[in-house]
Amino acid sequence: MDVVSDLAMLANPFAEKSKYRRHLEEELEDNSDLAFVAVKTGRVVGYVMGDVHGSRGTLEDIAVERDMQHRGIGILLLKAELEALTKRNPKIIVAEVHYKCSSAIPFYYKHGFRISGVCRNFFGMKHDAIMLELLMQ
Repeated sequence: MDVVSDLAMLANPFAEKSKYRRHLEEELEDNSDLAFVAVKTGRVVGYVMGDVHGSRGTLEDIAVERDMQHRGIGILLLKAELEALTKRNPKIIVAEVHYKCSSAIPFYYKHGFRISGVCRNFFGMKHDAIMLELLMQ
């Protein structure tokens, strides 16, 4: 959890690490089948987790160590997560991207997500989210 908490700060640059760690632990407790880590040479280098409420799936987080990015790890994590989410039959999967992480949007586009809107103050005051959606077939 220590490594995942550190990685979480890449996807959530606004978050307070100790509070976000509690959030991660709660999500893992509720959705252990929707959480994956990527391990390279014995160390965790990335993670992904999701959640489903009714017909809506949410890609909670996906993060890969900066020096391990652009090597296909994020793609493998996303594919594993989408496969796991699909087992719960959501009609739509949503990714909420902090505006400071907008460089990740092309990654989501490559995998079928499309921008559906912007939500002001979504992550807290002055922390807006770019909303992306993937419609499931």
